Amino acid sequence: MFRREREREFKEFNGGPPCGQVRVLVVGDSGVGKTSLVHLIVKGFSTACPPQTIGCTVGVKHTKYGSPGSSSSSLKGDAERDFFIELWDVSGHERYKDCRSLFYSQINGVIFVHDLSQRRTKTSLQQWASEIATTGTFSAPLSSGGPGGLPVPYIVIGNKADIAAKEGTRGSSGNLVDVARQWVEKQGLLPPSEELPLTESFPGSGSLIAAAKEARYDKEGLMKFFLDQETVFFR
Repeated sequence: MFRREREREFKEFNGGPPCGQVRVLVVGDSGVGKTSLVHLIVKGFSTACPPQTIGCTVGVKHTKYGSPGSSSSSLKGDAERDFFIELWDVSGHERYKDCRSLFYSQINGVIFVHDLSQRRTKTSLQQWASEIATTGTFSAPLSSGGPGGLPVPYIVIGNKADIAAKEGTRGSSGNLVDVARQWVEKQGLLPPSEELPLTESFPGSGSLIAAAKEARYDKEGLMKFFLDQETVFFR
């Protein structure tokens, strides 16, 4: 069904400038808001009741490459072209872990999503990166790998900024890191002003912030990431 829709859309542009598509995985633990975020990116507005993802769902973002007024128009000799970004929203539920590799095919990029109110969802991104790097196939892999050996461009988005702001914490009181910190402090082993010596191995710099339920995300930062994929495709 999805392929037939893409073929029909591509045929509509026959005879005009070439158009293309890239496949971007959207991954992260169950409940971090991936489906809400993809809906916001594709539709332009939030959804109050996102459906539970069964295996994987695909949303398609249509953009213009080289269009007047966009940063891509600065590329000399680049005519306006239609471009389709496939956002593969992969379920983070444990029941799909053994079959997720079916969706890791011909990947151009990855969006890692974590919940700003649950620190453990950021820590687990390293496992997601390793899983994709080990079992996936990639279009135009980079010469140098990212986290877990991931050979394609990636970006990290911290979602649910609205909830994190209301709680006023970097991680909710229910996750293991915070419980461990509270126990260590009670034992007098760590002053309250110091950080618990547990590190997040996944890169933290350059992360974008989003609140999908409130229809807020760093559109400019995300579009720059998409533009990088388009530049590689039309190179």
